[in-house]
Amino acid sequence: MSFEAFLGELRADADERRITPPPGSVDCDVRITSVSGEAPPKDLPERPTEAYRDVQEEIGLSRVVLIQPDELGFDNNTLLASLEALAVAPDGYVEDCARAFCMVRPGIEAAELEDLAAAGVTGMRVTMLRHRESCPWDEIDRHVRRVHDLTGWNIELAMDGSDLHEVEQMVRAWPGNIILPDLGGFRFSRSLTQPGFRALRHIVDKGHVWVKLSAPYAIGKDGNPEDPEVSELAGALVDWAPERMIWGSAWPHLSWPGEADSLPVNSGLMESLGTWVSDGEVRDRILLENPEALYGFGAWPIAK
Repeated sequence: MSFEAFLGELRADADERRITPPPGSVDCDVRITSVSGEAPPKDLPERPTEAYRDVQEEIGLSRVVLIQPDELGFDNNTLLASLEALAVAPDGYVEDCARAFCMVRPGIEAAELEDLAAAGVTGMRVTMLRHRESCPWDEIDRHVRRVHDLTGWNIELAMDGSDLHEVEQMVRAWPGNIILPDLGGFRFSRSLTQPGFRALRHIVDKGHVWVKLSAPYAIGKDGNPEDPEVSELAGALVDWAPERMIWGSAWPHLSWPGEADSLPVNSGLMESLGTWVSDGEVRDRILLENPEALYGFGAWPIAK
């Protein structure tokens, strides 16, 4: 093969992997760490809303779901400021373009929840990853049910999916919509035959559990976002229930296990979606229609 032919094949492969999101696409996993002009707390990288606007422009995204960084705990001030700043689409024409998931302590006063809801928060993140738990396991059921009863919020549950079978019946019985990030969070094992993966399929079939295709490096062997086991897992999830899949960039990659100067290329993470999902209509559903239904966004008013 000539060098020119080799380059042609490389370009063709790149074109095949390149994804053009449909207008109105939603990035369902973004963590803003600082308000512009202020230093971020807890030694986090400075990633204000202005920096994320550049990512939206680079990838071609219009709407966003903000997730409270685990590192900021129950201090949701940066989250609320970011929600206001990103409420309008990058083009400046479309409003109501952002949602926010806060973190709150068990036993939080009802008035505090009302204030968060009034500020625009529509969901709660509960982190149950080892050594980062935001709620004791013996309190989580009551915590989730109480918050939902008072607010009607959706719940994002971050945990190791390999343990999901241990709490399957509890999660299955929770009210509202439940979102599992990081492709279900299978950090210990990515096997499709493990009890945790079987439990995930069972609760997804129930109809109110969603899986976020985000941060593949968080579960990939040695932090590899292109780990073949992760790709197999993602493909199996999409084949099983494409109507329950959403996508997120996980910007600014706070769980990246590598060096800070080797962060994933944002467009490359979008291209991973093209590897996992070859059907363009299914990809559009994951990027647009599914998050619209889950997060309550209106139909995008601007056509291609």
